[in-house]
Amino acid sequence: MRKLRDKVSTPATILGKDFVINGDVKGTGSIVISGNVKGNGEIDGLVELVSTAVWEGNIHTDDVIIGGTVKGDVFARGKLEITGSARIFGNVSGTSVSVAQGAMIDGTMKIHDGSGLVEKSDLESSKIVSNKTEEQLNESFKEATSF
Repeated sequence: MRKLRDKVSTPATILGKDFVINGDVKGTGSIVISGNVKGNGEIDGLVELVSTAVWEGNIHTDDVIIGGTVKGDVFARGKLEITGSARIFGNVSGTSVSVAQGAMIDGTMKIHDGSGLVEKSDLESSKIVSNKTEEQLNESFKEATSF
């Protein structure tokens, strides 16, 4: 599978790790987030959250790569890549979902065909957890969300 970031042909908007956005994010194009967002997102393009990123709110986008922490639901109209450093406290869905070893998802995972959500029976109410204990995961979330 070709990585989503390899498909981006135009320069991305970059939010550095020392930046905080309080409010909803809307726009067209690719965005790479290293900092913190507290609000919902509606992005027509690729959203990439690197390992230092924290997003508290729901994300609706074309394609998404999650390597940071999300406290909210993630809906990709296309592909969803979840890297090994990802910590997601919410539901995720996309037409194609890839999850790397070490990623943590505390929520449901759904695959859709682009016309509407179709729950995949083998993923129903799935909970993917790394080999870390619940205490270590909670500590990771506290560290990731402390400003």
